[in-house]
Amino acid sequence: MGEKRRSHFVNLFLIFFLKFNEILITDIHNEKIVKVFALLIVFLMFFSITLSSDAFGHGLGGEVLPPITIDNQEASLSISVSPSVHDPENPEKNISLRLFDSNTDAIIEHVTFELELKNNGKQILKEIFHDEFGNLNIKVISENSEEITINGINEPILGGWMKDGPDQLVLQGPIFMSGGLYEFNVKILSIHSDSNVLTDEIKLQGAISIAETNSFSVFDSQNKEQTVQIISYFDSLENFSFESNEIIFSMPFDWNQDLEQLSVVHQELRIPNTFGDFLTTTYESTVNNISLPAESITIDDYSFEDRTIHVVLNQELLKQIRDDASKISNIQMNFQLKPSDKVKFPLEFATPDLRYKVFLSWEPEIIHTGEEITFFVSLEEIFSDQTKKLVEYDISLIQKNSEIFSKHLIGNVNSEKPNSHKIQFENNQAGTANFVFSNIGENSLSKGNFIIVINQNDDLQSNTIPGWIKNNAGWWADGSIDDDSFIQGIQFLIKKDILKIPQTTQGSSSDSNEIPDWVKNNAGWWADGSIDDDSFIQGTQFLIKQGILQIKN
Repeated sequence: MGEKRRSHFVNLFLIFFLKFNEILITDIHNEKIVKVFALLIVFLMFFSITLSSDAFGHGLGGEVLPPITIDNQEASLSISVSPSVHDPENPEKNISLRLFDSNTDAIIEHVTFELELKNNGKQILKEIFHDEFGNLNIKVISENSEEITINGINEPILGGWMKDGPDQLVLQGPIFMSGGLYEFNVKILSIHSDSNVLTDEIKLQGAISIAETNSFSVFDSQNKEQTVQIISYFDSLENFSFESNEIIFSMPFDWNQDLEQLSVVHQELRIPNTFGDFLTTTYESTVNNISLPAESITIDDYSFEDRTIHVVLNQELLKQIRDDASKISNIQMNFQLKPSDKVKFPLEFATPDLRYKVFLSWEPEIIHTGEEITFFVSLEEIFSDQTKKLVEYDISLIQKNSEIFSKHLIGNVNSEKPNSHKIQFENNQAGTANFVFSNIGENSLSKGNFIIVINQNDDLQSNTIPGWIKNNAGWWADGSIDDDSFIQGIQFLIKKDILKIPQTTQGSSSDSNEIPDWVKNNAGWWADGSIDDDSFIQGTQFLIKQGILQIKN
């Protein structure tokens, strides 16, 4: 299997593992979702095990350290924090430490741990803990207080904190107050029995990533405010900016560190499906001015309503770019992400029930209103003998929570020849839309969607009333410009065929250019959106009929 394919599978595994973790946190009681994603995780984990031999390194919310010899026994330490996503609305987390035999996976009992936690080089916690059964679980309640309080009892020999009977050991204070990278130092002080205090210092080090969600407001080319979210699974973000349709941000990163102890750096960007400027089929990204390969960027249009872009740097890729990237900065990782002019077809997704893969492409590549667009759809069964067959499915296009197109279809599955469907979009349908596939094979779980961008046809746009005409109408209504200026502007627009006025009989030139108050009122109401275009045009027709507004050929 090639390196690109290997990297692709590893990235997929990481992404879906994160999604599974998130779903378990937010919707643990949804058995259907849990079962589906659990199956997916097992499937992808199989590939990740066969494709990646490195089982250690910084992990989202957890890490398993390589085996070491402790008291003539090969042992490994696992440490985890859950939930692994920072949420100010949910201040509770759980720290789990487990020392186990590397050969048998059996838990080592009567372990005393000295645990030190650091964030951004600052010590947060340093305490001794003990568990009789070797499986230490600590409940953490994060709060902005001056000190940490501990609810538990002390073990008599080394004074380690332990739970009091059935009550859980609880830490309360300023511990996990933000996302980012948390370094830990663990000393093993005793194992096997409370009195078996180790004379040799056994010190273990590592780091755990707590994901942090950052929200940023930007303005698109139409000067509309868009909210971009970046979820960092490694460390806190800095220096965000949005310029020339390019997202730029940075993150602390030590390029001189031992990358063998680092498994992955993952950033997740949530782009609103209304942000048409930034929605393309492919993206270009750099880290410290080093271009990233295409397989490190994954587009997900079906896990959430908005688009999700995953930027995943695995260990091998980090090693490849390390020397050149460190020329820019040894202490930072600078990200740049922008839409690419290149079109990548086909787009694809797997249905949540893992029955089908759906592929989508279209021509012309740039979708314009008023033009017939041919969409090509291929359906492929994931677990089957690939026998060609027919299957029913539904397609629909959702825009601004409204359905603008829908059709029930019968198409080929497992065929080299794609199914084709022709759609023409109206001018008022310009913008983004969700292209939804549902009920594939009459199964409600066989579904998914893509985000497409429908561009305004410039030729058609000329037939609409420009926004600045409304501005003129508003200024005229409130007295900022006089009647003649308003009439001259309307005459020019009609003559240039910009403002479409239905055929009407033109009256002879009026001795008076006085315009009735109701016409001016209509113009003001039209300018502020209180009445529609037709009402304004009726007023303009009245001026023509009365000869107040003369249209010269």
